[in-house]
Amino acid sequence: MIRMSLVALAVTLAFLAFTNPTENQFRAHVQERAGIGGWLGLKLADLLSTGPRAGIHRENYGIASRFYIGGDGVLPRKDLAWGIAGKFIDIESPQEPAAHR
Repeated sequence: MIRMSLVALAVTLAFLAFTNPTENQFRAHVQERAGIGGWLGLKLADLLSTGPRAGIHRENYGIASRFYIGGDGVLPRKDLAWGIAGKFIDIESPQEPAAHR
């Protein structure tokens, strides 16, 4: 029983690692979701990036990835989404509290 569980866990982890989305897949996701505005936003982030990498960055954790912009000079870092199993989970930015009257 334990051996079967370990095999199932290994297969699941291998599947997640194999389907871990890439930076190009995230760019396509943004363009599909946001259209021309998303494309322009990506190009602007690329232009404002001061490092050797493009404006979109990926932190790879093997079975999942976190995508963000900025954090390399001009733009402040902003986490955008998690990618796992070929899908993306957008990170909601906290809303500013409403002004009190």
